[in-house]
Parts: sequence; C-alpha cells; structure tokens
Amino acid sequence: MGKVNIFKKFGSCKGIHRLVIFIATFAILICIAIFSKAYSFKSFVISDPSCNYRAFIAPHQINQREITKTVEIVIHKIQKQLDQMRDSTDSNTKHASFLADILGHIESVHKSLSLAQENSVFYPLPSTSNQHFEEFGEYFLTEEIRKYIRIKPNRLGKQNFMGANGTFTSIGHSCFSMKKELEEYMDYDIGDICNDDWKLAQKLMVHGCDPLPRRRCFSKAPQFYTKPLPINESLWKIPDDRNVRWSNYRCKNFTCLASKTTKKGFFKCADCFNLMDHEFPRWIKPVYQNPNSNLTSDFLIDVVLNMKPGEIRIGLDFSIGTGTFAARMRENNVTVISATINLGAPFSEIIALRGLIPLYLTINQRLPFFDNTLDLIHTTRFLDGWVDFVLLDFVLYDWDRVLRPGGLLWIDSFFCLKEDLDDYLQVFKMLRYRKHKWIVVPKWDKNDDREVFFSAVLEKPARPFR
Repeated sequence: MGKVNIFKKFGSCKGIHRLVIFIATFAILICIAIFSKAYSFKSFVISDPSCNYRAFIAPHQINQREITKTVEIVIHKIQKQLDQMRDSTDSNTKHASFLADILGHIESVHKSLSLAQENSVFYPLPSTSNQHFEEFGEYFLTEEIRKYIRIKPNRLGKQNFMGANGTFTSIGHSCFSMKKELEEYMDYDIGDICNDDWKLAQKLMVHGCDPLPRRRCFSKAPQFYTKPLPINESLWKIPDDRNVRWSNYRCKNFTCLASKTTKKGFFKCADCFNLMDHEFPRWIKPVYQNPNSNLTSDFLIDVVLNMKPGEIRIGLDFSIGTGTFAARMRENNVTVISATINLGAPFSEIIALRGLIPLYLTINQRLPFFDNTLDLIHTTRFLDGWVDFVLLDFVLYDWDRVLRPGGLLWIDSFFCLKEDLDDYLQVFKMLRYRKHKWIVVPKWDKNDDREVFFSAVLEKPARPFR
C-alpha cells in the first residue's frame, strides 16, 4: 500500500509538472508572438543602432578600398624617399626625421584600415538598391518604420506600369538624426485612432524629417464638427470654432486669434484672422505705412493680372497667412493653392474652411508640381532677410522650374536689412526675368530705419534651349 501511495503521489506530481510546463510553454509562445509583432528578429541582433547607422552611412562618404590603396602608395613613396636620403651623403637629417615620423603615423592608419577591413567595420557598398533600402530600415527599432521603409515588391513578380519591380517609400534624411521623435510619432496601434500629435509631426518636418512616413491609424477629427459654410459665404466669414482641434494652440477659438490684445503664440500674421477689417482690403487698396509719404510696397491684383490679360489661371501662394490672396484671386477666376504650415495657429484649417486649398508644405521640400505648369507664384512675409542665400537659391530655382514660360513671379514686400539688400537683389537678378515692377521702400512699421521692403513682379523668359 505504501508503494502504491508513493506512485500515486509521484503521478500526481508528474501531472502537475506537466501542467506547469504546458502553461509556461504557452506563455512563452504568446510572448514570442507579441514581440514578433513589435520587432523583427534583426532588431535583437543590432546591439548599437547609432553605430549601425554610421556603418550604413560610411560607404557613401568613403570608399575603403581606394583609401587603403592610396595609403599604400604614400607609404611606398615615403619609404623610397627615406632610402634615397639615407644613401645620400648630403641628406638633411631634420627632413629625414620628419618623414620618418610621418611614415609612422601613416603606417598606423594603414594598420587600422586593414584591421577594420578584417573585422568588417565598414559595410561594402550594397550590390543592389534593394539591399541599400533594407540596411537603412534596420536603423530603427519601431516595426512600423521598418515596414514603411522596406521595398514593397509587386505581386506576381512583374513590373508595374512605371517600369518598377516594387514600390520605394522614403523618409527625409534628417529623420535619422531625430530617431527618438520619429519612433514616438510612429508608435501607434494599427487601425486605431492616432494620437493628437500633429505638432510633433510638424516639428519633424520643419527640422528636415520631410517627407514623413505614412501611418496606418485614423487621424483625430474635431469632436463636434459642423458642415462648412457655402462658398458664397465662406471666403470672408470666420468659420465655426467647432471645426478645429484647439488642443495644441494657446488660443481656443477664432475670436481669440483675431483679438489684438491676446498674445497669440505665432508670428508674422498678427492680424490675418481679422478677415473684415485687416484682410478684406488687401491687394485691392494700397497700404501706406507712412501717412506723410505715398510710397508703398503693395501692388494691386488688378494691376498684376492686367500685365498678362487672360493668361493667369493657376498659381501658388507661398506665404504666411489665412488664404486671403487665394480668396482675392478666386474672385478673379484664378485658382491659387496656399502653401503653409501651422505656426502657432490653425492656418491650414481656416484656409480649407474658407473654401480654398491648403498645401501643408515646409520650405525644405521640392514643390510637388511638374515643370513649366504654373502661371503665377506669389510670396509675402515669408522668404525674408532670415533666409540663407544658398537656400534662397535652391528655392528660386525650384520656383523657376514649375513656372511656365511667360509666368509671373510676384515678390511681395520682401524685407531685409539695408546692408543685406544688394546681396538679396543679386539673387533675384540671377533669374534674368523681365521686370514688370521693381521697387524698394523704407520699412517704417517698427520705428526702425535699418530695414527695407522690396517688391517686384517678374516674368519668366521662354529659354528655348535645345
């Protein structure tokens, strides 16, 4: 009986052990499934993402084999020169010592390069573009970023109508230096509601992480969204406050934004939410800063349109504002897209609610228009004296690219310091556009005579190059 009881106890213990092992195994499998959803296996292999990033960048900055070969040639030449100096009776000991010292440093570098090659510190240049994309994807740990960057091969292994075997999705190069912010932006549950993080997205864009990756979550909408006003009312009427998400703004309604006594938290557009008093007269009545002078940097829309009667149909307004220029142009049967970002206020939202088209675009990006397509580009109070000359060069050449031959570039109240004026004017002159209007006037709005306004309407030449 004792033996039977012992065996029974042993069997029950063994059953319990089996149950525990089964539960533990099941728990481990669940953990593996969860982790495999969040991370690919390679993310656990990477021990130091920052080191891997430098490794991926290295092939584009240097060619290791060429450097090693060059170092070997230099070593050979110095050794040959030292041998000649030793054999010579009138050799300079000081120079020989100097060359010997340099040779020692170069041989040390050569040894480091050889060791690096043996340990594969630098990755070789990828043999295919596919490998190149895969390597850059491994820098990030957030699986959604990795999935976005990876090449998406076409089904059935066939080329698409564009002649490509897959889809190549990209992100801005500065995204790699903003890894923490980008991974926070891409940390969401697929198919769920996105965080109200447009401000983080805009920070990434402004700092060069542009374009941003797409996301697989639903953007938040205002809680009590109402129907927008009809187009015959929306152009000059303040929209309903309920149609904007106000959580990331100091002001929580349009009345606050239009109030002159409120610190709004944005700049260069102090009155542009005051649609009737401040915005309505713009470009139909000249503004004289000094009552004692008839000088103004403003050109009227009718005057500009009459320079090319019937030819101005579509254009771009690259400015800070609420879309008033586009509204005025719409009244003249001209379609203008307003490029803007939300600098402390809902500029994109109010432009759309006025029945106009907002293009959410930073100055970092190439314009999303094909060559020689736009009739007009207008800019005011945005590309001013803070802009680097090389950056302005790139921007103007891109504007030139999308303007059609005979199209107009309207520089509206560009302001800068007097001492910088000639340099900025040279940048505009390099376009070699025909000058319809060109004026420089003092900027009196701040009781400071150090700044000036520059305005011009310029016509792109045909340039019939073959």
